[in-house]
Amino acid sequence: MGMRERALLIVNPAAGQRHAQEGDLAECVRLLTAADFDIDLRETGADGPTSADLAKIAVAKGFPVVIVAGGDGTVAPAAAVLLETNVTLGILPFGSFMNIANGLGIPLEPIEAARVIARRKVKRSDAGEVAGRVFFETCGVGLDADAFGAARLAERRRWGPAFRRVWRWATASPHRVEISVDGKAERYRLLQVLIVNSPYYAWAFPIVPNADMTDGLLEVAIFPRKGRLDLFRWTLGIWRTGRPGRPPRLLRGKVIEIASSEALPVHADGQIAGRLPVTVRCREGALRVFA
Repeated sequence: MGMRERALLIVNPAAGQRHAQEGDLAECVRLLTAADFDIDLRETGADGPTSADLAKIAVAKGFPVVIVAGGDGTVAPAAAVLLETNVTLGILPFGSFMNIANGLGIPLEPIEAARVIARRKVKRSDAGEVAGRVFFETCGVGLDADAFGAARLAERRRWGPAFRRVWRWATASPHRVEISVDGKAERYRLLQVLIVNSPYYAWAFPIVPNADMTDGLLEVAIFPRKGRLDLFRWTLGIWRTGRPGRPPRLLRGKVIEIASSEALPVHADGQIAGRLPVTVRCREGALRVFA
């Protein structure tokens, strides 16, 4: 028998477990141990540590593998720590929507995902970065950034600013925006731009067809002159059919610069990342992942 490979297993005990059955975690550990992983299990907690904290410990202690059992909110912070390192990420889907795992073609059943890790086939996943924040799913400018901003303010019980965000969302008019993709600029009047890494977004919506997390490019979905009702119908169609709705304008590139005379809000995977102007970059192949 060869030398066992050390793996830090980060478990979020509060994850939604939409795709999991009772006993799945124990079976995953059994499968991984049988595949010659030496598992060191650590749990996240409401008062800490976070998955990012534990991933940093893994890097500092020389673990070659970090496995995360949880949802996107647990996977993404750990993955961000592992960018540009030699540590390989494994994902066990114990969350509700799993847009990162789904985008990488990882099975959404934890035991099947453990078998993928056991085979040790590694892909290089891209990540996006905007205003110093890493995202693995989507960076949004405009309406959805206001919606996410309102939700974050409401979580902190800042009702006044949250209401102002909702009012701005409800009354917004199309904005004049310049979008430059790898140096080629175009101008639009619009309410919404999405810069996409994973094909899945928010509540597992298949937002952009054929988006590939390993191709070294970001997709730029542009909705020129669409009002809120048009966007709502587009989103509702995706929700009802489960099929991606093609945006009116779709571009691809490595560096996306977005500017406007108005300081429109920007989010990265639902976290507010500032306001326009911004530069969004693809960090090509920055994450090693079992997939």
